[in-house]
Amino acid sequence: MPTPIYLVKVGMNMTEGVVEEWYVPDGGSVEKDELLYRLETEKVNLDVDADAAGIVKHLVAEGVTLKPGDVVGYIYAAGEDIPEDAGAAPTAAGATDVADPEPSPAAAVSRSPADDTPSAGSTGIGGRLLTSPAARRLAGELDVDIRGIAGSGPGGRIVEADVRAAAQRQEQPRTAPSSPIARKLARELEVDLQVVRGTGPGGRITREDVEAAAAAGRAAEAGRDAGSGRRETAGADRTIPLSGMRRTIARRMHDSLQTMAQLTMDMDVLMDEAVKLRSQLNEAWASDGVRLGYTDLVIAATARALREHPHMNAALGDAGITLRGDVHLGMAVALEDGLIVPVIRHADTLSLGELARETARLATAARDGDIGVDDLADGTFTVTALGMFGVDAFTPIVNAPQVGILGVNRLREAVGWDGDVPVKQQRMNLSLTWDHRALDGAPAARFLASVRQLLEAPLRLLL
Repeated sequence: MPTPIYLVKVGMNMTEGVVEEWYVPDGGSVEKDELLYRLETEKVNLDVDADAAGIVKHLVAEGVTLKPGDVVGYIYAAGEDIPEDAGAAPTAAGATDVADPEPSPAAAVSRSPADDTPSAGSTGIGGRLLTSPAARRLAGELDVDIRGIAGSGPGGRIVEADVRAAAQRQEQPRTAPSSPIARKLARELEVDLQVVRGTGPGGRITREDVEAAAAAGRAAEAGRDAGSGRRETAGADRTIPLSGMRRTIARRMHDSLQTMAQLTMDMDVLMDEAVKLRSQLNEAWASDGVRLGYTDLVIAATARALREHPHMNAALGDAGITLRGDVHLGMAVALEDGLIVPVIRHADTLSLGELARETARLATAARDGDIGVDDLADGTFTVTALGMFGVDAFTPIVNAPQVGILGVNRLREAVGWDGDVPVKQQRMNLSLTWDHRALDGAPAARFLASVRQLLEAPLRLLL
């Protein structure tokens, strides 16, 4: 009996997902526990293994948005009948329409060599192609459309030799394997992957290969323009489709601003003592490979301050305001296509060294795509930093159902006064956005003042 391939659900809050990449082609063979497809959700991307061995049948193409639990394909044994819905459109499996009303080629359903719409191949009862199981498997491996093959076996049956002959006749060169990011970038830059030489493992085309090909194409075009004396003209407009993550961020940010009464206040912090402490600790921890960042210090101070101000460590829902018992601090990490917010669990209980190790682990895992679902759940407050880009103030948007988010700005040199004597100082501006429905300006200001006091007397963070 064919084994259904489900769009797996990761986390209780997952509402939709996308088959970002099929690792096994339609009609190809897979072994149990081998990589089958890459799942993209609103929070995390992960690889999904096959639950059985057999031939893979795709029900949906890459990029179609579906609900958790939807059937995206089947794994079946040679000679088994595929369920009748195996040729249905993605919407039959609960796909969510997020694109324009006009159908998109990216959402088309792939049809396998064994579909009931034969061309040149011989057909049996019901119009089904007469093929041997080995021929179907080989056709999937060689990417050959079996419907266009005339069988040479008994009764016109298509056999392995027919498939191999058809593969040799194919004039279209096969594209080297490529990463999802490389394919997305190639579409945006209008690069033909068939002419790109992959430098990754096994000749896999990487993002860098696509960027190099695009740069080479631009250089060649510029040379032709210079030789012909043509004047440079403005380029054509390009529409970049919203990825699953980008689309989710857009929706959440819009919903957050539409449903909350958000305000932002800034507070300037004297960082002289924090700078000294950070330097001393990094020198002491150098042999252990631990490096404390300025954002780590702000996270530590924020976690301690949340213990003193529970109304900022809260969630607002229809039933009321829930004061969270634990401090699970989210830290925003920028990615290629958006951002992700890993969660530092029980952040108020960690030492500075433990905190530095955990933030480094989470940031690396997030950027490498190896973040676990548990590392993204149950955040109670968020810290986001733009100081590394020279930003002095900004308006972060609250991550619902949380009621606050703290923005970290750049460390800057300033001048203060010791009586009549000018003194050089290190200062940092903090930007707090909070939901005025949950708490008023005075308690929000007191919370931010607590963060400032801890940063200006940072030895308290060692206690």
